Amino acid sequence: MSKQSRARLPARPGVGAVTLAAAALVVVLALGALLWPRGVDLKRTHTLLVYDSSGSAARTVRVFAPLREYMREMVDGPLELVVVRSVPAFRTRLAEQPDFIFAPDGLALQAAGEQYGPLVVGRRAAPQNLRPRSVLVFRRSAPDEPEPWRTRTGATVFGDSVSLTAVAVLRAAADTTWPPSLACGPDPYDHAPVLHALRLGTFDFAVVRQWDADRFFSEGLLDQGRFGVRSLVGPVPDVVLLASRRVPQRVRLRCGEGLSSLGRLPDSGNPRRRELDRALRDLDLAGFNLLLEPDFESVRKNYPRDWLPGGD
Repeated sequence: MSKQSRARLPARPGVGAVTLAAAALVVVLALGALLWPRGVDLKRTHTLLVYDSSGSAARTVRVFAPLREYMREMVDGPLELVVVRSVPAFRTRLAEQPDFIFAPDGLALQAAGEQYGPLVVGRRAAPQNLRPRSVLVFRRSAPDEPEPWRTRTGATVFGDSVSLTAVAVLRAAADTTWPPSLACGPDPYDHAPVLHALRLGTFDFAVVRQWDADRFFSEGLLDQGRFGVRSLVGPVPDVVLLASRRVPQRVRLRCGEGLSSLGRLPDSGNPRRRELDRALRDLDLAGFNLLLEPDFESVRKNYPRDWLPGGD
């Protein structure tokens, strides 16, 4: 081939640059294989904070561990379960900004709205599948008292100190301190202990969750001839699960859909789902409903976020 013909051949620009880039990519991939070998999960650990003042280690194993296992399938990365037994411990852990919070509604309000949004609310089996009210159960032989938590504090007991089914009457009135000598039960998920104390004569008045009172009357534990009941506060969320706004929206949606489908769809063959379905019965729950943002924000407006000193 002549020099003239060779001069007319088209040039091949950038061959050297492409080769260098490819070589650099190989080096980067090799370094990545050394620094981050396959099989190592680099995703950060999420945290599920649960409040349970009952002190029941068995409940943690039966209910909250299955909840964690089921939610692990829907979050990006490991999920650590942290169960706290007191309000001060809850506040300490809340300051660490957990990714998810499972708690009674009144305590969940301490999670700032700009940092946390609602996911789901507990659902009871039909026909008690609507949100509960706060009710006053009273001994008919006792003097008629419109607000015995103010006038007969020694004879009055609250179901617990944090759920709105128990303390909404105090929160709505914006009381600043827990009334002196006013007793409360140990378990925000079950007001049976205080209703037993009422029927055995320890108290004359009990402010409790409507569902718990209905069960005691229907099972004959409370005689309608000796005890009466009246509604105090309209429906409240009760048991809620919140998610940090730092959690990606797709993960929050996945968790909301997965939790709200419990007890509604046919058995999917998922053993973790099946186990959680059974576990929730320990809290008298049949599953969850989606909790919309405007709905929970209206609860924030109706009840002050800060809790009563002395009610811990």
